[in-house]
Amino acid sequence: MPSSTMTNPRSPASPFAPSREQVATLSAAANWWREGERRLDYLAERATLQGFLAQAETARNGFRAATAPVAADAVPLLRLARALAPNVALNRDRETDDFSASLHALLFGNDPLADRIGAFLASVRGAGVATASHLLFAAYPDRYPLVTRDTAAFVPPTPEQKRAAKAEAITRFGAGGDAQAVALLTAFVWQDALRVAAGLPDFADLWLILRHAGEMPAPPKKRGKANTVKEGAAARYAASSPEPTEADVLRYLEAFAASQGLTYPPLALRNYYLCHKTKPFVILAGLSGTGKTRLTELFADAVSGAVRSRYRLLPVRPDWADPSPLLGYHNALTSQYIGTPFLELLRDAARAENRDRAYFVALDEMNLARAEHYLADVLSAMETRTGEITLSGTFDTVRLSDNVFLSGTVNIEEGTHPFGAKVLDRANVIEFGAVRFAPGSASAPQVLPEIAPGDRERLFLGNRLTGVADAEARLSAASPTFLARFYETLTALSDLLEPRGFAFGYRVRDESLRYVAHAFAPDGSPLLVDGGMGLENLSAALDLQLVQKVLPRLSGTQERFGGFLQTLADWATTQDFKRTADKLRRMNRHADDDGMVSFWE
Repeated sequence: MPSSTMTNPRSPASPFAPSREQVATLSAAANWWREGERRLDYLAERATLQGFLAQAETARNGFRAATAPVAADAVPLLRLARALAPNVALNRDRETDDFSASLHALLFGNDPLADRIGAFLASVRGAGVATASHLLFAAYPDRYPLVTRDTAAFVPPTPEQKRAAKAEAITRFGAGGDAQAVALLTAFVWQDALRVAAGLPDFADLWLILRHAGEMPAPPKKRGKANTVKEGAAARYAASSPEPTEADVLRYLEAFAASQGLTYPPLALRNYYLCHKTKPFVILAGLSGTGKTRLTELFADAVSGAVRSRYRLLPVRPDWADPSPLLGYHNALTSQYIGTPFLELLRDAARAENRDRAYFVALDEMNLARAEHYLADVLSAMETRTGEITLSGTFDTVRLSDNVFLSGTVNIEEGTHPFGAKVLDRANVIEFGAVRFAPGSASAPQVLPEIAPGDRERLFLGNRLTGVADAEARLSAASPTFLARFYETLTALSDLLEPRGFAFGYRVRDESLRYVAHAFAPDGSPLLVDGGMGLENLSAALDLQLVQKVLPRLSGTQERFGGFLQTLADWATTQDFKRTADKLRRMNRHADDDGMVSFWE
């Protein structure tokens, strides 16, 4: 397996990072094409291109569903590829069963991409790497660039950059045995680095810019003294911007939500971000219509740059009694495995070339069925080192990779099912109360911070703390007293809960520790409370973890609890955990009314 280490193309340490001059050249071409005299041409061409690309997912999924592809299965995708750009190697003579099978293996095979490209070139006479790139771009415009002679020539890499990009291509896509395939994948890595460095949202934008860059008129010759030369278009883009940070990502997320007319409680978006950073399984609970499902979509858009193929909204049905609605099943009559959208997303996310891309799944109204049943295999995979899931009735496996982020929305109504400890131990539960409306908040214009989609995704996926030792080191680096404060809090709470039979285990402790540590940047600056002091940030993180990891486990009759909830609320008040104290008092009031203690309102 290729290494999972991903080099950051924006980092100065990356030897294939585009230079300031290379980025300036690309930015000047982008400015000329998108904002200069050709602006109307750009808008028209991009609108046409987006229309074609909107069909890509439908064409791809239809072709992927063909277990024994024949000529007709590949026709929609071939037509789309022809519409994107001319290519004599994709004429109607290609509409054969053999070509369809080779194309299916190229796009959806399980081998590393380098091997798949090599096999495609060997099996399809007259097809070169440009054709392979063309077809990959048509099927996955968010994943692969369209590399042609012209687009590769405009901002070529230096020999050193090319060697480094080749090494990264082998790491990312597999070594392969075909030199042409490796050369193409080297170009993929370089163009991806250009896209990220220029802050472009997708490869479609990059292709349009590179495709027309050769038409850009040469800059006029400069006259006069060298020190009086007027700054040109390229120079305006040459100034390097500060390296973005996670704090920038969080500010972007809040501004993006506001620009969509959505108002969430204080810290809600940052909390959701940190929950996913800690453990990619979050439950959103609350009243219907409070923006829970919209949050999952908005978050995916903000992180990935609105790449729709990496977000799935799956409505849960009451008849989901086992994992088959999520993971599919083996049809004994046809000897075929019937897949699902969730299974396809897992397979895509697990590919080596996609490990630096985030994938998001939202289970809508996930408590309409028993989550312990239909999520059983997924919940178990979360706790294994490999994340492998064996598909029912087969020896095949699929991997729950660490770039898949799962959210579930919950409405507490009659006919829904409670969650057991197996679910609650693995999730953070975030509550949404009544929406607060502010005059003009839905239409207030927002200026989004300038941070490229590639940087947002890189920072979200990077610097994750997976072990206790790393989390303790991060928290101690923020302040030598913070780690002691964390353990003192959990020990005191455990001493209160254990006699009542509500003790929590290592999983709750470790995940709470990693959440609190993630609330601080590597340099010790607060990420949860923007602009707050370190101790304020620590207290807010601890408070949220008590509400989201410990309190959902409290349930039973009022007789069993007696005055225990009030005791816990008094303790939380003395520790200055306002959210915890308020939630415990609400639980106590509901227990007085209903005779039952429950976290869910």
